[in-house]
Amino acid sequence: MTTILLPEAWRRRALVLRETTIVLDWFDAEELAEASALSLPKRRAEWLLSRAAAKALAVDLGLAVAPAACHVADRRMASSFVSLSHSAPYAAAAIDSLPVGVDVQVVRALDERAAHLFLTEEETAAMRRTTIADRLIHFWAAKEAVWKQLGGSSVTLKRIPLTLEGETGRGLSFGSVETYRDDDVVVALTRPTF
Repeated sequence: MTTILLPEAWRRRALVLRETTIVLDWFDAEELAEASALSLPKRRAEWLLSRAAAKALAVDLGLAVAPAACHVADRRMASSFVSLSHSAPYAAAAIDSLPVGVDVQVVRALDERAAHLFLTEEETAAMRRTTIADRLIHFWAAKEAVWKQLGGSSVTLKRIPLTLEGETGRGLSFGSVETYRDDDVVVALTRPTF
């Protein structure tokens, strides 16, 4: 498996995989049936890769002894919160004892005029003050991660508040979430705030 090297502080909570050969032995019959029910091959691959990331992270965290043993029914996993994300060819997973959110976005050209669709005026102004490359993707990924941490309870991303604290060398720091860029991907991971 090819993993993205995440910041040290993230490594006990998150993992990002780059597209790899998915070992189907890692999945039980129910999981394979759920994946097979997805009509598009791309969606099936994303579904499997994001769950493979969660399984690999569970093994790394000592919550499972082998990826094939990582099922929702596993008692050690049942007491954990899991968040998944995918943006081909990447998939991310985060596991924590508190609600957690992760998002992964492949870097691509985005018109910053679209910011009004998911950022408030204050957030748009904060974004424009940053100098980090692909700053709109950092804000988008941060909003997505917080939305997942909150269980998708907000109708729109615009209602998810972000307070920019500053720029790091490869990302942005917000009150409840951080972003990090590695090569052609931006990852956002929420902080344990509950």
